[in-house]
Amino acid sequence: MSDLQLPNASPANAPQISDADDKRTRLRNAKRMATSLLAVAVVVLIAARAYPQPSFVAALIRAAAEAAIVGGLADWFAVVALFRHPLGIPIPHTALIPSRKDEIGRSLGHFVSEQFLAPELLIARLREKNRALQIAQWLARPDIAAFIAGRIANLIPRAVSGTNDAELRRFFANLAHEGLRRIDLRPTVDAVIDNLVRGGKHLMIADAAMDLLQPTIVGLRETVIARVSERTGRFVPRYFDRKIAEEMLAGVVGWLEDARTPDTDERLRLETWMLASIENLRAAPDYDALIARAKDALVNHPALVKSLGAIWDELKREILTDAATPQPRMGALATQLVQTVGRLMAESPAVQQHFNAAIESALVTTIAPWRRGIGGYIAEIVTSWDGKKVAELIELQVGRDLQYIRVNGTLAGALIGATLFLLGSAIPVLRRLLMDRF
Repeated sequence: MSDLQLPNASPANAPQISDADDKRTRLRNAKRMATSLLAVAVVVLIAARAYPQPSFVAALIRAAAEAAIVGGLADWFAVVALFRHPLGIPIPHTALIPSRKDEIGRSLGHFVSEQFLAPELLIARLREKNRALQIAQWLARPDIAAFIAGRIANLIPRAVSGTNDAELRRFFANLAHEGLRRIDLRPTVDAVIDNLVRGGKHLMIADAAMDLLQPTIVGLRETVIARVSERTGRFVPRYFDRKIAEEMLAGVVGWLEDARTPDTDERLRLETWMLASIENLRAAPDYDALIARAKDALVNHPALVKSLGAIWDELKREILTDAATPQPRMGALATQLVQTVGRLMAESPAVQQHFNAAIESALVTTIAPWRRGIGGYIAEIVTSWDGKKVAELIELQVGRDLQYIRVNGTLAGALIGATLFLLGSAIPVLRRLLMDRF
């Protein structure tokens, strides 16, 4: 993973600086100040040398001016040599930035990959603070939640309106087909059955079925009488046909009423039969095959695709209709959702712990393996830049501060020259004093 490479960098002339004109003006003023100070030292030196036999003070000033000129010129040379050849002369080891741009890019890429993206550094940086809590507090802020919700509310309608409905239905169908095909429904079905039995919901299902069955039976009264008449034949009077049919219907309706009444014998027998049937079904050898056939029937049923398509059409219509209103509900709901997520995360240390672990895992397993590729990408980008243009832009960024090196060199040179002159003048005096004393 450490050898992964990013796509090749696109050639570029050089990066751009938004305030280049302002920085160029400030750099020009700084150069003018440093050069002016050097010119002052030259004028002072010329004036000091005008005296054939200078006094002590004049000699001191001359020594300070000479050293100031040397210091100023040396620092001017050093500063200029970073960006170009001094006076246009190709002196070795000058114009360092343009000539060594590629090496600088490689060094910068290596530095970023090793000093910023190393896994141990990323983890240490993340663990300095509870990043999940920071994100939660950030999401809970009304202004941040409104900002995120606004982006969501603007993005979703555009994404929805730009979709190809036929392709999306096909995608949902394939997704549902593959998802259901890969799922092992046996544990799910067992869990549903256990939950139904444990909560007494199996009897609620039976009650619902009986609620539908009883009015159906009553509504079929005349049909049942007609069918009984067909079975008994024409030798049995119609009165008896009706009586037999009504007794049958009354018996069925009575049983349904008893089965729906709590604590009756019929209710207990119904529950016993249902539990036994469930256990027999789960213990049957073809139980898994039955579930598999049901799953295949669901996956391959055309109604599934139609249902998904209908759901998508309705969802799309609701989204676009809401987006067209002056105050879309989607924005308000998104704001509440973002704030709720932030609040719940802030109130749950366990969620924060899992979220922090997820952040660490994402960085270590996603960003860190690409760190050398990122370093190589930086090196390629720098290599693609024009050397002279890069030197010019770097000079705009830091050149003003470098001009103060020239100023300091001139002043420090003057101070050092004066100090050396004073030391040189003091040595003979000290020698005479020592000789006179000893």
